[in-house]
Amino acid sequence: MRHSVAGWVPTPSSQGQKSGPGYLMSTEYTIATYNCENLFSRPGIFEESDAKSRELLAMVDQLKAELKKPVFDHDEISRLSRALSKYATIVDIRGKAASAKGAADWLGYVSLDKVCLEDASAKNIARVIADTDADIISLIEIEDRLTLKGFHHDILYPECLKPEGKEPYPYIMCIQGNDGRGINVAVMSRLPIRWMQSHVHELTEKNTPLFSRDCLEVNFALSPDTSLHLLINHFKSMGYSSGNDPQGNRRRLAQARRVAELLEEHNLGREYVVVAGDFNSPPASPSLAPLLDNENMYNVSEELPEGRRGTYRTGKDQLDYILVSDALKKNIRDVRIERKGIYTPRGEKYETVTNRRTEASDHAAVVATVNV
Repeated sequence: MRHSVAGWVPTPSSQGQKSGPGYLMSTEYTIATYNCENLFSRPGIFEESDAKSRELLAMVDQLKAELKKPVFDHDEISRLSRALSKYATIVDIRGKAASAKGAADWLGYVSLDKVCLEDASAKNIARVIADTDADIISLIEIEDRLTLKGFHHDILYPECLKPEGKEPYPYIMCIQGNDGRGINVAVMSRLPIRWMQSHVHELTEKNTPLFSRDCLEVNFALSPDTSLHLLINHFKSMGYSSGNDPQGNRRRLAQARRVAELLEEHNLGREYVVVAGDFNSPPASPSLAPLLDNENMYNVSEELPEGRRGTYRTGKDQLDYILVSDALKKNIRDVRIERKGIYTPRGEKYETVTNRRTEASDHAAVVATVNV
């Protein structure tokens, strides 16, 4: 199912000037992909001191107890609600707690309000994204759209983009995928999104989800008559598989084959098509052959010396990719790997990346600039 994205606003870019509402006149665009290693929110209660957290959680328990009573004490419910402002919210499903006589007249629950983590790792993620300065960036391991939007509005733009004179991302999208842990793919863009299509519903022959998260297709407007088509992927992880990973390889092969089928819908010699994300296998893996052996798609990292293509940890293995169609391959202007968010004993990193806890991610970002 395609999801059209409404809302049409001018989109200024650090890459060039505007040419009419929502379009960029410049022919140079930067595309990036980045695995953020779990950009999640968490209840704001847990951002307080231990003593304060325990006090607030005790009040949450009191509020829940009040809402189970046959006769509501509205003064006490109001008092607890005010005390828990910004930390917890009463969610009404049937009836309203504020006016119900008691539990028999009301159905609902108490929800802990979440905040985006404003710790060192989140701020280092923001530094990496800002340093890519991408017009379109595919993001991996994102909790949901609201978390990503909060991260952009509260950390990325005010602390990293704005001070450097870089433009924000007015188009922020994420669709819930198949991973029950809330690990999803997402996109942020300075270019208008025309439409999106999710493939979360597709099944294997065993009636299980084909994609571990999703293959999210996003169509962007480069001009009134020109589009760029992006397919964002996060293939089956290697983290929970056996040594030689036969099951994982089979699943990644099936996922790669399906993405290759979707590419057949495009004229890759004329259309601007990009496949990006974390494929969770090195280029030599047979599981990626349907994509990497496609003669009409090109792994932009091949523009770099072989020893500089790695994206995971020490940079030995390439797991993250940007593949471009022939129509874009001839217009590649620059390719780089942004590694400064990874903690390694050696190698360049941000001064704020001091250990594994403070690193932005265990992945590097892949960045490609093209002229169209």
